[in-house]
Amino acid sequence: MSKKILILEDNSIQGLVLKKLLEGKGFEVFWAKNGKEGLDALQSFEPEMIISDVEMPEMDGFIFCKTVKADPKWRNIPVVICSSLSEPEDIILGIEAGADGYVTKPYDETYIMYRINSVLNNPEKEIEKVDPLSIQYGGRDFLIHSDRMQILQLLLSIYENTVKQNKELMAAQIEIRQKAQAVEKSLEESDRLLRNILPRKIVDRLKEKGFAEPEYFSSVSVLFTDFKGFTDVAELLTPRELVEQLDLSFAQFDSITEMYNLEKLKTIGDSYMAAGGLPEPNQTHPVDIVQAGLEIKDFMEMIKAIRIDQGFPYWELRIGIHTGPVVAGVIGNKKFAYDMWGDTVNTASRMESSGEIGKVNISRSTYELVKDFFDCEYRGKVSAKNKGTIDMFFVNGIKTDLSRDGLGKTPNERFMELYEGLKQRKTNE
Repeated sequence: MSKKILILEDNSIQGLVLKKLLEGKGFEVFWAKNGKEGLDALQSFEPEMIISDVEMPEMDGFIFCKTVKADPKWRNIPVVICSSLSEPEDIILGIEAGADGYVTKPYDETYIMYRINSVLNNPEKEIEKVDPLSIQYGGRDFLIHSDRMQILQLLLSIYENTVKQNKELMAAQIEIRQKAQAVEKSLEESDRLLRNILPRKIVDRLKEKGFAEPEYFSSVSVLFTDFKGFTDVAELLTPRELVEQLDLSFAQFDSITEMYNLEKLKTIGDSYMAAGGLPEPNQTHPVDIVQAGLEIKDFMEMIKAIRIDQGFPYWELRIGIHTGPVVAGVIGNKKFAYDMWGDTVNTASRMESSGEIGKVNISRSTYELVKDFFDCEYRGKVSAKNKGTIDMFFVNGIKTDLSRDGLGKTPNERFMELYEGLKQRKTNE
């Protein structure tokens, strides 16, 4: 029977991430948004462990922990504080409150599981009665009531946090040195800024020749996304909220496209455009762009669930993909932009506008190139504006026999073998 863990976290995204992590490890989880909700949950959920944030409305984590440890019914339930507060005084306050462990945010999955397993596997059978210990730190007096096991667990927590912070400090120092070297060279800095706007190959060509000739690409995959009901939802948001929500979405889209070796071309209002197979031609771009489309879809579904849970308005997304020839090049004298033109771009746009919410809609030309990798559903011939009828397919996910999780989410070794074989094909085939 799975063990029960009660988590207290007022941040919706952090709470959702922690809940999913623990459930993935086999725990039964109840999520409360503050200390008062946590006290109510103790009555019905009867957890074997509690993980609590500190900075929460109505009742913070320290007061909650003190309340639990003061009640004979609950005081043997171990409490681990999980907070962004990381000063020594904060950890001492955790000890004073009676906590059995302290993990600082942002936490590493390894270290938080160390704490959870250590506390659960080393229970204190009875709270040992000890005389309170008075200590002074930072000009303040603290009265510690914790027993030996709690003190041991908190010492281990402090050690783990120190190791994690040392690693983060080392990484930060390396990053600072690298950035300092880049700043010393103004040419490298300007080069970095230019590469944020244009693909690397185009930047190198501009630096070498002073211009970049337009190019014809025989096979490029183009992705368009568009939010349904954008105007209606936008009217419910302040200008700041609107920009923040768009930035959150597009920043994640950027990360996904970069991970799959795609080029982000531009955003127009609430529409996002990216492509694969240029400016460096390759054979994997249809598979890459479909994987990116599926990840963008999953990300928007997660954001939708969070916004619904918070009672906020949300956007839903259509995604369209088409593969074919394009002409691409740099336009502009002062504000450079890498763009592409051709019927392929127009057709990709129609794949999006003729798609459905929460679906990745692809054309037949893309389907023929990815059908060995993905489970696709034929829609038939669908009418598209100014294009007549076009064969369209929904991508439901990775094929079951090529999926590690059996849910069509994560590629397995066989998928990667097929992908590597695709990668090795000559571009001019």
